Amino acid sequence: MDMDVKCGIVGFGFAFPETTRDYEEISRLSGVPAEVVRDKFGINHIYYPGHDEQTSDLAVAAAQDCLNKTGVDPKEIDLIIYFGENWGDYHIYSIGPKVQYKIGAVNAWCYQIENKCGSAIVAMEQAKMYMQTNPDISTVMLVGGYRNVDKVDYTDTSVSFLFDVSCGGAACIMKRGYERRNFLAAAAIADGSFSDAIVVPGGGTKCPFTLENINDNYLKYFRLEDPQAFRERLGKVTLSNLAKVEEMALAKVGKTLADLDCVCALHMNVKSHKMLFELLGLPLEKGTYLSDFGHVGQLDPLIALNMAEEKGLVKEGSLVGVIAMGFGYIWNGGVLRW
Repeated sequence: MDMDVKCGIVGFGFAFPETTRDYEEISRLSGVPAEVVRDKFGINHIYYPGHDEQTSDLAVAAAQDCLNKTGVDPKEIDLIIYFGENWGDYHIYSIGPKVQYKIGAVNAWCYQIENKCGSAIVAMEQAKMYMQTNPDISTVMLVGGYRNVDKVDYTDTSVSFLFDVSCGGAACIMKRGYERRNFLAAAAIADGSFSDAIVVPGGGTKCPFTLENINDNYLKYFRLEDPQAFRERLGKVTLSNLAKVEEMALAKVGKTLADLDCVCALHMNVKSHKMLFELLGLPLEKGTYLSDFGHVGQLDPLIALNMAEEKGLVKEGSLVGVIAMGFGYIWNGGVLRW
């Protein structure tokens, strides 16, 4: 066991559908003015899947892209952590094993985690812990697929904050002893009082589909139980919790918000993004914004980290914060040394 060994990200891989929906099409579908979708919701376009692009297909394609870009032999992979969405090819289905099989990672075992849109940060932390404590694990692939865009009803303006929901696949490979993009620490805050606030009502054990309700579209999409109460309660805590959880992660490595060189946050509307950076005490120029992707759920952190590198926002030695949150509600923060 070596708790001081560095565990870094070797590289990333991504997969996105060819089809997109731009802000004008979302405006047409929802009735929200196009300039509001673009300038307030912060959406240039989202990705939208074809019928033949399943959640697992996107995950497999991203995993293969990661292997191609990093040059890692799939036989080197000891563990695959699937951190993507559980809405997938079938109603009850494990995507991780399919990725393992399709990419030829014959020496890897795999499992899936579910922390909604904060899952990537949890997966990075778990990968690091495995590599620090298990001598048999030195190479870990993190991979996820996401197409919750299927569950967005554009005619329901009470869930307009979900109009940015997109689609794609993302992966990264972490190695023990790899010093670049070193994952340092993570923290989380949970408040289960929000656990039933936003759900897809139908298809579960509480409200199974029957001959009588199978055509009820209300049951098939994300719905808010109490839209006004949800917005009021969540609005009071969510941005402060995001800033707090990042501060908690930094404290674990003896750092503060003032030490950050860059912050990679999940996609949110323009006003919330600006308010978050004000709470962090950072200029917007020190962060990424995913207006050309939308919110790709659990994949946002990897997309944002890769974007920060491509745009030159980070360099070797930069201290990078990563921030996300998921339904339930859970807020996640992480810290990397580039």
